[in-house]
Amino acid sequence: MDGWDDLATGRDARAIAARIAAECTTFNLAALRDDPFGTLVRSTEITVEIEDGLANTGCGGGGYYRPSPPTIHLHPATSRRDNFTLLHELGHHLQQSHDQWGFALIDMADRERRKIEEQVSDQFAAQILMPVGDADLRDASFHPADVMAGLFARWEASRTAVLQRVREMLPTGSRWLLAVADLDGVVITSARTYDDPQPPKGFAQEGFRRVAAEAMESAVRREFHEGIEYKTGAVLDGMRIEAAIDHEERYVFIALRPTTVNGSGTWTFPLQECSNTVCESTFQAKQSSGRCGICQEFKCPDCHRCGCATVARRAACRVCGLIHAGEC
Repeated sequence: MDGWDDLATGRDARAIAARIAAECTTFNLAALRDDPFGTLVRSTEITVEIEDGLANTGCGGGGYYRPSPPTIHLHPATSRRDNFTLLHELGHHLQQSHDQWGFALIDMADRERRKIEEQVSDQFAAQILMPVGDADLRDASFHPADVMAGLFARWEASRTAVLQRVREMLPTGSRWLLAVADLDGVVITSARTYDDPQPPKGFAQEGFRRVAAEAMESAVRREFHEGIEYKTGAVLDGMRIEAAIDHEERYVFIALRPTTVNGSGTWTFPLQECSNTVCESTFQAKQSSGRCGICQEFKCPDCHRCGCATVARRAACRVCGLIHAGEC
């Protein structure tokens, strides 16, 4: 099958996607890169259906592909995310209609086929939307935060897609934690290349907030003594951080690597402080019944309160109705 047998055996999604792109004759890849939506809408090969009420399937974003007739159903989000979704779903179409790879997929077990087809579609979208050269690969190995910011400015891809693209570009064995956070330090996406856990998504990092403020002035490269906080209350320290603001000045691209000899961060378990001014206990996170789902503070094991109770009490005491910080 002109090399396809080896590709099917090796299951190398990156190589398979590159081969499918190289053999594609029904679409102009440069046009797809510049304007995925417009190019596909004008195509006679496939139809794009916009469905505002479509549930997010998790397949490359908000969309899915149906082969008969060839149709991409898109749940529109941001234009950058839509670009990746459209190219991901086009990847499904090109795989299933390929005269050699399509038959290789049919011969696989369902679970195996779905896994490799998703991986190839992700790779196809990334390679079309974010082509990279040797200089990008070299720079990524030294300063991945700068490369993420550069790719985001250069191509019409989402921040999440850019982060995943750079993660794939990093050399085998490199040790990086990657993240994108808003200017308040809340992580919107993250990834890792080694065993230390990536920064938790949806969780505010005070250290990232500080770094974002610094990055508004210039690129950041320094020791990161603030540490990464996890929902368990543990903090990962012993890291060096690099950060670059995106060109829209709305989010910060972050890359961290361990500075310790063994190539991993250092774990600490700081004491938590009760925000109740009457209690003011200190305790280990493992003594708490957990974090509050609203304020994210640990509930005190002594008074069983979190930051929400303090805020509510200061607004109006439930006992006397007056505004004060203490108990009646």
